[in-house]
Amino acid sequence: MTVPPKILDSFDVIVCGGGPAGFCAALAAARLGCRTALLERYGMLGGAMTVGGVPAPALFHAWGKQIIAGIGWELMERLAKEGWAVLPDPSTPKRHPEMAVKVNAPMAAWMLDTMCQEAKVELFFHQPAVDVICQEKTIETVAIATKAGLRSLRGKVFIDCTGDGDVAAWAGAAYELGAELQPGTLGFYLEGTASVQAEQLNQSFKEARAQGALKAGDFWGEAGGDAMTILRGLNVNHVELNGSDSASRTQAEISGRQSVARVSRWLRAAAGIKPQTLAPEVWVRESRRILGEAYVTVNDYLEAKAGPDAVCHSFYPIDLHTNTGGNLKNIYLQEGKVPSIPFGALIPRGFENLLTAGRLISGDRLAQSAYRVQASCMAMGQAAGTAAFLALTNDCSVSQVKCKLLRQSLAKQGAIVPESH
Repeated sequence: MTVPPKILDSFDVIVCGGGPAGFCAALAAARLGCRTALLERYGMLGGAMTVGGVPAPALFHAWGKQIIAGIGWELMERLAKEGWAVLPDPSTPKRHPEMAVKVNAPMAAWMLDTMCQEAKVELFFHQPAVDVICQEKTIETVAIATKAGLRSLRGKVFIDCTGDGDVAAWAGAAYELGAELQPGTLGFYLEGTASVQAEQLNQSFKEARAQGALKAGDFWGEAGGDAMTILRGLNVNHVELNGSDSASRTQAEISGRQSVARVSRWLRAAAGIKPQTLAPEVWVRESRRILGEAYVTVNDYLEAKAGPDAVCHSFYPIDLHTNTGGNLKNIYLQEGKVPSIPFGALIPRGFENLLTAGRLISGDRLAQSAYRVQASCMAMGQAAGTAAFLALTNDCSVSQVKCKLLRQSLAKQGAIVPESH
């Protein structure tokens, strides 16, 4: 884009994408005094936690202690206080999926709105970013799609929390996008599952697979041998797609609903179970990874070395989903090791006023398969929002923000800052 559409308003910080990372980025910047806009293509914040049908943010704890706090944990605590979330007990560690916070998605969406309104974050629902004007590695405006047509917002610092790195890519940032990408998942929920008999359902499952009524992509992992895991719905299927390509996403939505239809037809015939709700899109695990001033490798992640530029922890096993073999590659962290994310991984190379947060940050695909989870994204988002404030306060580019000041500010906000070692 060479000429911006009509400019609606100007902001200190513009955050694109209202998922776990974007929410925390916007709230951090606003609470620190920045006039902040949060752009979200849906009418609901929360990303994977709400719209995506995965109301299980993970992981805030490691090896019996808390390693991520700050804004993301505040959200969990506020939901738990009202009875809309169940917090894990860190004193009795379990398998990593069981250590997630279990949240009520509708009430989480309400609480996200509430916290943004309290901080005076200006929300732009149903108004996604669609392009940018960038001069010499400095973004000037972002174009948004509104009911009145294309409009623009002028900003001083921009934070890309789109997941797919759209804003950074439009601005010309370098990125990696592999020929092989993790499959996505279309979440769905079922009604009438309480009285299902496991033995009967498993026998029907084997027969349906043998007859071709169910295809391999309709289930993965443990569901390959136990039909009862399909009843949970929210993380069952694998759908191939490239999240950064519109044509691929269109085909993925069709394929995902075909998969859910096959499972639903089988379940109705086998146990009288019907689908109740369906996520509005196939949720993406991997697409663009924006190349930053730092780059997180799988060895960095597994060795869990934290330098003076570490801004937050991330804790989850390497969790690479595939459509081949066992459908999942896990590499577990050695006991006591807690990885961290360096500030440079949030800064696209060479840019003056652009930050990133979430699964799109700079790193290789194995490391990304671990740090892409919701709690990690929340911690990154708070770091990015705080860095935006410091860049504005000190009248410097985002890459010139001093890590010492960033870490101090995060600690004052109640975030857990990794110790250098």
